[in-house]
Amino acid sequence: MINRNQRFLRGGFTLVELLVVMTILGILAALMFPALTSGKRAVEKATCANNIHQISVFIVQYARDKDLYPEGARWAGTSSVEDGPLGRYVKEPKIYACPTDTQLKDALKRRSTQRLTSYAYNSWFDRKPSSVSVDMSRAVLLMEPNVGSGGTMQQSFQGAGAPRLTDRHNGGGHIAYGDGHAEFFTQQRFQKNKSIIFEITR
Repeated sequence: MINRNQRFLRGGFTLVELLVVMTILGILAALMFPALTSGKRAVEKATCANNIHQISVFIVQYARDKDLYPEGARWAGTSSVEDGPLGRYVKEPKIYACPTDTQLKDALKRRSTQRLTSYAYNSWFDRKPSSVSVDMSRAVLLMEPNVGSGGTMQQSFQGAGAPRLTDRHNGGGHIAYGDGHAEFFTQQRFQKNKSIIFEITR
């Protein structure tokens, strides 16, 4: 008969001991999951803010080089983002897609041209000269609009006719201004201040 000490020397475990270990691991995983999910969402939100910031900088650079802003109807391209007016500036086409915009990521994989970006361009700037005399730190250039059923959205808009802001980042989304800076707005703050936000580009 094998005694307790001999069993431990052989490295064996009883069924009860295995169940206890599995239960403890399950509890630890349950405790860690919310923290991991929260961390992932924070990274996605930061990535999206960086995306819309970079695109706004490229639009401003394009305007300086061409002496006018891109055309609203095709600012993100027609068949792909690479053939758009910003193609020569954007080295990483993935910046056109918010990491949480799964519908767009699937469409881009399929090479669908239904929608090429997660962001919408303020067509108030449509072919305006780069020397347009407004306070660019207050002039909305891009926003992260709500995606409707079927994955459709407005890829361009004009001033106060802006679409509803997305809520995919904990109830809000990003807006980028003509000076390149980006700002996060909750749905509540956006709706309350919409007329002020688009005051310059009505």
